[in-house]
Order: sequence, then structure tokens, then C-alpha cells
Amino acid sequence: MGHLSLPASKRNPRQWRLLDIVTAAFFGIVLLFFVLLFTPLGDSMAASGRQTLLLSTASDPRQRQRLVALVEAGQHLQPIEYCPAEAVAHMPCEDPRRNSQLSREMNFYRERHCPLPEETPLCLIPPPSGYKIPVPWPESLHKIWHANMPYNKIADRKGHQGWMKREGEYFTFPGGGTMFPGGAGQYIEKLAQYIPLNGGTLRTALDMGCGVASFGGTLLSQGILALSFAPRDSHKSQIQFALERGVPAFVAMLGTRRLPFPAYSFDLMHCSRCLIPFTAYNATYFIEVDRLLRPGGYLVISGPPVQWPKQDKEWADLQAVARALCYE
Repeated sequence: MGHLSLPASKRNPRQWRLLDIVTAAFFGIVLLFFVLLFTPLGDSMAASGRQTLLLSTASDPRQRQRLVALVEAGQHLQPIEYCPAEAVAHMPCEDPRRNSQLSREMNFYRERHCPLPEETPLCLIPPPSGYKIPVPWPESLHKIWHANMPYNKIADRKGHQGWMKREGEYFTFPGGGTMFPGGAGQYIEKLAQYIPLNGGTLRTALDMGCGVASFGGTLLSQGILALSFAPRDSHKSQIQFALERGVPAFVAMLGTRRLPFPAYSFDLMHCSRCLIPFTAYNATYFIEVDRLLRPGGYLVISGPPVQWPKQDKEWADLQAVARALCYE
């Protein structure tokens, strides 16, 4: 039988080695592509890259501004990373370490102080572990999920005054406060003996030093648009509880700045045991309240019976300021 003779290849061994290397590199790239596409390694590398991009903006303000603009416009297609787990209770512009270094004159250190833009992390605040869809209004006025606000300090300290209590997987709100442990509803009924809370005369109210906003929430359920505020203090989560309950509230303090409302915004201004020194600094705080109260509106300041000479003097000073501003 004859034999078929093939001509010898004209490629030298070096060319074969080069072709093998190119082929191996091609298949290696294809393999790496599928690894990155279908395994957690790709996700972690992508996340690392995005985090590096976010962190790098601190050294380039213009790049940071562009990125922030894209995020705010909803045009940033890549997901934003979560902040560290300890940031779960973060409040914007409320950093106790920063504020402790500021002046205590006129409560300046308790006002909101925002960091410089380049010091602000670009990340998403993570939800608490076990977070659930909030209890809907109006049921939320009376109870919220404990897992959504897992902070027991206020319940431990103020539970006997009816602020809030831990009951199983819920925080419940009996509606009480320091001045109305029997409930905000009972307290409001007493107020109605002196001011026209019914009939539509009062439409808007501002509750100062609101605690967990049971007073404002009860007014809201009765058709009066109530807004509540309190500072971040030893009860640092009080406004967060109010918001979780569905009550309009914000973190603020009567200090060196005006409150962010135009003149004559409210029909009722209310302060129950809120410890605001209205007559201090030439009655600056009382004058701010007067600016926000519409002509013919009502200012309610409630507290315990005067029992000490110092309180007696403070009450006399408050009445003198009110008369000077033509309050009846």
C-alpha cells in the first residue's frame, strides 16, 4: 500500500509557540469573563471598584459634584454602596463629637452643623437588622415595629410617664408625656376649655420640644396640621420615633438661628415642659415664637405648679415679656 507524503510545515518552532501563547491567552480571557460574570468574585470586585470611585471623589471636588448631581438626578446607573453598619442611626448634620467642640452660648452646640461637602460620605444608610414595612397610619400613632427603631432608652426612662413602652415586637405609645402622663387626648381636652381647638379656628400648630410627638400626632388625628420639633439630646432618637409613627417632625433647636418658616405660619404654638428659656438673651426665643405666631393665634406654655422662688421669677419675667408684646 502506498503512503501519502505531506509537505513539512514551513513554520518554525518559534511561530508555533507564539500561536500557542495567543490561543491560551484568548481562552484565558474568555474563562475570566465567565468567572467574573457568574461568580461572587465579580460582584465583590465591582463593588470594590465603585467604592474606590466614591472615596476618590474626596480628593477631587469637581468629580464629587458631578457624581452627586448624577445621583440626585437619578442618572447614576451604578448602585451606591451601603455605609458601615454603625451608621444605622446616623442623623444628617448631627455629629456629637463635632458639636461637643462648639460654643454652648445660646445652645449653638445643639443646633445642626453640617460637615464640609468633601467630608460627607457618599453611601446609603443601612436599615436596622430585621427592618419591616412600617405600620400604616393611623395605627402607627399607637404602635410601631421595635425592629425598625431598636432603641430602648426612652422606653426605659420615660415609660412610667406614658411616652412609650416595649410590648413584644412593638413599641406602643399610650400618648403620654412629662406633663400629660394620662395621655395627650386627655390633655388636649383640658386645653379645649381655654382655646378653640374645635370648629376649624386653629388649622396649624407647632409643638416645641415635642418628645416622641404624641401631642402633635393627636392633633393631627383631630384634623389640625401639627408640626413638631426637638433637638438631638439625651433622648437622641425622639424625632426618629415621631417620624416612624407618621407624625411630621424635624430635629431643631431654638438657638442662634431662626426656625425655617415665614412669619405668621402657625395658629398655635405649644411648649409643654420643654425647658426653653424664653426670656433669656433679651427674650430672643420669645420674639422668635412671636414672629411665627399669626395675629390672633395662641401660645400655650404648660408646666408644673410654681414652687420655688426662681421659677416664680421666671414666670413673672415671662408674663412681663408677653405684656410688652401685647399678649392678652
